[in-house]
Amino acid sequence: MKKYELKLTNGEKITSVIENEELIYGVTAVAVKKDSTTNMFSHLGKLENIYAKHPITSEMLPILVLDNSEIEESSIMLVPAHIQEHYKLAKQFQLPIKQVVVPYFKGEKEEVLNPNVETQFRTSVIAVIKNEKDNTYLCVDAQKRLCRSFVLGGIEEGETPEQAAIREVKEETGYIDVSITRTSAFELHNHFYAAYKGVNRYARLYVVFGVLNSQKQEIMSEEEQTKKKPIWIERENLKQFLTVNHNLFVEKYLLDEDSAYEGDGIMIHSGEWDGKLRSEITSNKS
Repeated sequence: MKKYELKLTNGEKITSVIENEELIYGVTAVAVKKDSTTNMFSHLGKLENIYAKHPITSEMLPILVLDNSEIEESSIMLVPAHIQEHYKLAKQFQLPIKQVVVPYFKGEKEEVLNPNVETQFRTSVIAVIKNEKDNTYLCVDAQKRLCRSFVLGGIEEGETPEQAAIREVKEETGYIDVSITRTSAFELHNHFYAAYKGVNRYARLYVVFGVLNSQKQEIMSEEEQTKKKPIWIERENLKQFLTVNHNLFVEKYLLDEDSAYEGDGIMIHSGEWDGKLRSEITSNKS
């Protein structure tokens, strides 16, 4: 826990604490206890005309005034992306959510990184499509290797993650009538050896959710038919079906709605800490 002195836009200053210092770049708001002895924090809710200045980035942070029983310190810095209690406040008060720790998945078994080949960086999408009529999810089963997953694919230049999701669903399964309902606030990173391509890959993954509107399908290309088979899996059977670690993460933590990610991972949007593991930063400070 570390204390910072924050300047307010009304000229005042307050002392605020952050529970995990390595998350400082993920702070998007400040919460203070209601203080009946001053006019500044005499009411509950989100202040409209007063903001706190982020101690590093100088961003203007919204201020929440909470009941005295809701927080232990007189003022705390909120990191909604990585502390669940803060995430709940962010949803309640429509606060920004800024990810600074990315779940990081590293290849295992036949996907262990190969030190003798190049690493290709790409941006990809995980498309999670639900048939609400029978509570099943669209998955694909690779025909020539053990890979059972949601629809996966690269995002092409100029595409949004949502556009890429619709295109990949069409190419890999033939379904053409889907609607996108939400995109997760969290990205995932996957670093693995792609034997079928002969390269290591470092993929930045967006997670896009959608629904099937109808059974309209186009005939898949012969190449796609030989590579993957589309299959609908019931919600309760997804955990047993999926073999890809980051897909299992999506099934466990993001399928119904987002929640704060409190674990280890790669730091992003964090200045000099970018690209380092969170655990590496915290161990160096201990």
